[in-house]
Amino acid sequence: MTAGDPAYWDDFFQQNLIPVVLAHIVATWERMRKPAPGELEDKITLRLYSALVNRKDRSRHPFLIRYEDVEVDTDLAKETGRKDIVVFPGTLEEIYFCLEAKRLNAVVSGRKKALADEYVKAGMQRFVDAKYAKSVRHGAMLGYVLDGRTDRAIKNVEANIRARFQQLRMDPPGRLPPSTVMEHPLVKETLHRRSHETTPFHIHHLFMAGQVKMPAQGKKRGYHSS
Repeated sequence: MTAGDPAYWDDFFQQNLIPVVLAHIVATWERMRKPAPGELEDKITLRLYSALVNRKDRSRHPFLIRYEDVEVDTDLAKETGRKDIVVFPGTLEEIYFCLEAKRLNAVVSGRKKALADEYVKAGMQRFVDAKYAKSVRHGAMLGYVLDGRTDRAIKNVEANIRARFQQLRMDPPGRLPPSTVMEHPLVKETLHRRSHETTPFHIHHLFMAGQVKMPAQGKKRGYHSS
């Protein structure tokens, strides 16, 4: 098995890279100033990226982290998207661990929005359609749960996964089970069978809590959209 073999990188990601990267992100997030309910995704991701790079123990990790890395179809010489945060374990451009960020339970134009549908349709689906991570078998979603209510966010995301399990190329009924690489209540993992390969593609999900605020007395906290 050589470094050009997808099976080599599948084993390497599963055993060496992903557990370290996920732990690095979780530990970094715990030390960060938490985002506010209306804070924009790009601003949060840039702060997270900066914190990941600047952490003092960063030198122990032999991987390269990049922010808003451009995805290019080299056959067409065409830009196909921008990946929020990417971890490169080596020198091969097509071998990377992509982290796609989406807000959950956010305030949008003065209204509370769950945004779980966007997490699934505009986030997870990009991995399933091989717009990201075409040459590898692992990717990740960063769910910024801006009101801190991670249980609600996970429940909403799972409901949207169940509603779209066929488009996501998942086995029914479409679940959001615990991670197989990291034991943590806010880290999940889903399996997908993409059209260009038979080996399952893994999406690792990290639900990261923002500022936790108690609801005003006598007021109900409702969310619009799914």
